[in-house]
Amino acid sequence: MATIETYARPTWLYRYRSIGAGLLKGTKDGAKKFDEEMDALINGYIFCAEFTKMNDPMEGVYKSSRKASEHPEYDAFVEQLRNEKLGLGIASFSETWNNQPMWAHYADGFHGICVCYAMSSLLNGLAQANTFSRVAYGDKPHYLNLRALEDDRARARAVLSTKHLNWSYEREWRLFSSRKGKAAHGPDAIKSIYLGTRIPEDIRDRICANLQPLHIEIHRTKINGYKVVKPES
Repeated sequence: MATIETYARPTWLYRYRSIGAGLLKGTKDGAKKFDEEMDALINGYIFCAEFTKMNDPMEGVYKSSRKASEHPEYDAFVEQLRNEKLGLGIASFSETWNNQPMWAHYADGFHGICVCYAMSSLLNGLAQANTFSRVAYGDKPHYLNLRALEDDRARARAVLSTKHLNWSYEREWRLFSSRKGKAAHGPDAIKSIYLGTRIPEDIRDRICANLQPLHIEIHRTKINGYKVVKPES
């Protein structure tokens, strides 16, 4: 069972995904992306990437106290912390499914999907080495003092769970895996799938056909004024 580093947790978490915008033009890259996303859903895993692959070039930035930076072992600490960050796999989630910028940035400009996960099922299905953290937003990077040099239990995750205020609209949670690659979550973690408003009918049909064995809810979405809603809303 995975752990969670907070006293409050959401019932649902949402993951915005591209299914390959190039697929609409019949390219091989688009088809590969579609197959990869369907495989992850059908076989019950979440791909966790290295922090250097994230879209924010300021990922992993931190500030050290003067005493820490003057410590004789500081250079070795910096290298160790970098290796700790590189050793982690990261997957990003949001607290909401109807965030317009998230659909635009992470779901191919509304051509993608948003996957709804049940938090309790994710925690139960993921291996104990996995950890969830809620991202903290601020106007300064994570601060490391002398204590961080001595305690390596969670410092890499703490650094990678801090982002600038400009990203606060994402309302992000992060899954940290002990390694890069696939993190299996088992059955019943996926509650439903939201389909982007710009997905053509034939692609929607392919998605529904691929996911039919999962017996999960698939919601079409539409634009209502400045809101993304389900048709029944």
